Amino acid sequence: MAAPKRPTLSSIVEPKGRSPEPAPPSKAEATAPAETSEAEPPQAGPADLKTMQVRVNRAGWLEMSRLAQDRDIPLETLMVEAFNDVLTKHRKPPVVERRQPIKR
Repeated sequence: MAAPKRPTLSSIVEPKGRSPEPAPPSKAEATAPAETSEAEPPQAGPADLKTMQVRVNRAGWLEMSRLAQDRDIPLETLMVEAFNDVLTKHRKPPVVERRQPIKR
């Protein structure tokens, strides 16, 4: 007797660009009156994030890593701070934000 065929990874993973379908509203939500006031802006999702890759020499990487450890912050946070400092230096608004963990 043969073992059942295992599903492939592609059948399990949701394709990029598709968001999960919203759950149907509960009875409490359905009977609540709709607010006519200003709606909240949509949350930034994974599609709003872009990856930046920087290649630096070993000495620079070591110093940045040490500085992040000394300040007890992730290296990514230190890099975001540096990007915003460069934008400020060139009289641009500091708009770079650190990505937020995905809530499941």
